[in-house]
Amino acid sequence: MNIWVESLINGFELYLKVLPLMIIILAFIIFAKKNSIRPLYFIGTQCLILYLICLVEVVLFPLPTADKIASMNSYEGQFIPFNFVLDIARDKSLGSVLQVMMNILMTVPFGFFFKFFLNIKRRNIILLTFLLSLSIELAQLTGLFFTYPGSYRLFDVDDLIMNTLGGFLGTVLANNVNELVPDFYKNRSIRIG
Repeated sequence: MNIWVESLINGFELYLKVLPLMIIILAFIIFAKKNSIRPLYFIGTQCLILYLICLVEVVLFPLPTADKIASMNSYEGQFIPFNFVLDIARDKSLGSVLQVMMNILMTVPFGFFFKFFLNIKRRNIILLTFLLSLSIELAQLTGLFFTYPGSYRLFDVDDLIMNTLGGFLGTVLANNVNELVPDFYKNRSIRIG
């Protein structure tokens, strides 16, 4: 099975395990907000949590095996911006293009959820996306923050750039979708009790 598909399945299973806790938290939020909740906000929040869990699964797992750990001895990365252009020109393969596209698509949901459901300003979302991507890349560069004696995934500055672009494109998508959703659904609260 593809490692990404396996990571996504693991992320979904983990989400289902924490779902009861999130329902309890939701009950407290409903109580604190005087027995009302916005369904669209709740759905968006749950999608964001599922997305973040799956993102962590895809970018950090599987962890290296004992044999791989034994061979680690340095922290390495790719620090030349836009090196992916040379990779695509050299390889002339669909795989190189797909890698760039996947790095963009990976953070589109992040920008979308924060803009559409939480209505955070675009510049703040771009900053948050950059910080999210930087955290991921630093975890990869430092062997999960020096848990391992070397990098077990490649730090790539191009990933940082493409991930940030993906967050921006997510805000653009959210603005377009926002125009299609009637205000009734955006602002509607359901009273409970």
